[in-house]
Amino acid sequence: MSIEESIRTRLTELINEGTPLSIGNEHDQCADRIQASSCSAWITAAHNAVHLVIPNPEAPYRIKADRIAIGKHGYAIHRAVREFTAVLSALLKDGDAGLLASVADQARAETFDDFLDHADHYCKNARKQESGVIAGVVFEDVTRRVCRKLDINEKGQKLDALISELATRNTFTAVKAKRARAAADVRTKATHAQWDEFELDDVRSTIEFTRDLIDTKLA
Repeated sequence: MSIEESIRTRLTELINEGTPLSIGNEHDQCADRIQASSCSAWITAAHNAVHLVIPNPEAPYRIKADRIAIGKHGYAIHRAVREFTAVLSALLKDGDAGLLASVADQARAETFDDFLDHADHYCKNARKQESGVIAGVVFEDVTRRVCRKLDINEKGQKLDALISELATRNTFTAVKAKRARAAADVRTKATHAQWDEFELDDVRSTIEFTRDLIDTKLA
């Protein structure tokens, strides 16, 4: 799966904007104040884009982007834009090749796991309402991300329909599809405050199934 279209569009815009800004004068310097200001603003935007795309602070793209962004460039600021534009071009190619999707998925998996830890804590303390809401929301988010990863259009689609589609594609076995529908049921009842219509055991099963889904499809 390639990177999301909105991200690709933004990276392409930055590359197109950066190319003319990277041109210096006859001495390969940026002596024009307006251009220098534009270069500075562009570097900030490009730096922010890399941070959004690459959540791991120790990833090579992040390290390179940070080094360029914090540098003191002076009259060579256009060269920093030139270098950063090359970084964005490489990042875009890796994104189109699907090399960044797993990185983003892993970061999201860690976030989801943190939420599920909270849900599990509430569950162990018999706080069904809080645990059910958190577990149900995480389950739906994970399911929709799995669909996007498989290029299944999930926008505007009901959760049960997505589960059926995943079963059709053999992403879910019949048993897992049944467990997924039970988790979706907890999601619906918890978010509609139908507290008497599900039990703590249902929440525990939802947490367990969602963790399994994260481990096998996102991590």
